[in-house]
Amino acid sequence: MATKTAFFARILMILSVLALVLSGCASAASNTSGGLKTGPGVDNDNKLISLGVLTPLSGPVAAPIGIPLTNGIDTYFKFVNDNGGIGGYKINLVPRDTQYSPQVQVQAYNDMHDHVLMIAESLGTAPTFAIKDQATQDHMLVSAATLASSLAREKYLVLVGTPYRLQVENAFDYVVNKLGKTAPKTGIIYQNDEYGQDGLTGYKESISAYHLNDVGQKSYNTTDTDFSAQVGAMKTAGADYVFLTTTPSISAKIIGTGAAVGYTPQWIMQSPGFSQLLLGVPTLAPILEAHVWVVGQGAAWGDTTKPGMAELMTNVAKYHPEQKPDGYFEFGYTEAKITAAILKKAYDNGDLTRDGVFKAFESLQQVDLGGLYPAVTYGASPDQRVPTRDNSVYAIDHTSPGGVKDISGDFVGSAAQQSKF
Repeated sequence: MATKTAFFARILMILSVLALVLSGCASAASNTSGGLKTGPGVDNDNKLISLGVLTPLSGPVAAPIGIPLTNGIDTYFKFVNDNGGIGGYKINLVPRDTQYSPQVQVQAYNDMHDHVLMIAESLGTAPTFAIKDQATQDHMLVSAATLASSLAREKYLVLVGTPYRLQVENAFDYVVNKLGKTAPKTGIIYQNDEYGQDGLTGYKESISAYHLNDVGQKSYNTTDTDFSAQVGAMKTAGADYVFLTTTPSISAKIIGTGAAVGYTPQWIMQSPGFSQLLLGVPTLAPILEAHVWVVGQGAAWGDTTKPGMAELMTNVAKYHPEQKPDGYFEFGYTEAKITAAILKKAYDNGDLTRDGVFKAFESLQQVDLGGLYPAVTYGASPDQRVPTRDNSVYAIDHTSPGGVKDISGDFVGSAAQQSKF
């Protein structure tokens, strides 16, 4: 009997200890401050919300994309902090250099994921996809600086604009329906990863939707340095319109390779394929202006008739006066506005935990961006997670702020309008 009594006493002691441990874990995961539920990444004592920023600050993608985009995020949140933060909580950005490498991205995410409320920037399709499963497990909302359409099927990834797939479809809607080109001879050169596959999907859908005369589909690896085979195939096939799902340095090499052999089709770049820095290459700039379009979104830099751009210009002058006109800076600034809207809704709901932030995102509905970008709309289903479907086609123009001018006006093509996710 004594033995049984001792045995049960030990069981009760173990259960008591276990209950204390679980209670401690629960309090570490979620706290309550003045009726506001908070969790990891929220410091109630110092009124801080920490947000992760996973971005290439070194390597080939840093100067044209990563640095200006991240500066846009930094500028907007400095503005937010100087105007009361989110319900009195200041935003603390926690940046990590990912070098545009999926492996480095995973390491950086693992280093910060216990200490941030959400990821305010994850730049690049392949790097973002490398962390998406862990983010889902962590209930970590991730604002993605990539427009891969498959993000719409990932609950914890936030699209900021029109997906790459629809960019391609809108480009060929412009060629066929606005320019009246019947069965144009077309091709695509695309990066051999998730980013490139999304462009390729849009291209294949465009072939069917717009009756394109497809003459070639060629891929490349991010480590490639010679693109003569891809360009040669397009030239031999006589492609008049060649879509590029590329990054700026690769775009420059492909277009330069074509010019060297007398091949100058109408190149059409995916939005990440262009950087104004390319206009700084004297031999390349005239070719870009004569033979390149870019598909994207966003108000013209300095167009202060748009309230969102007027605000951006004021904040650039205050927080980043050295910043030159740059579409990636504008994208990052816009991305931060959407993140702030999510956090504000979560705060207003009284729940700044990760689950609270996720619920705020799914119920966010429309966010007015003041014309900086078209208003975005979010919901719970994949189709509702595609925030916009419109694009503009831009010509390259060194005299325009940002290096581009809108030649199409903002529109949604018939294929993009009907696409399902």
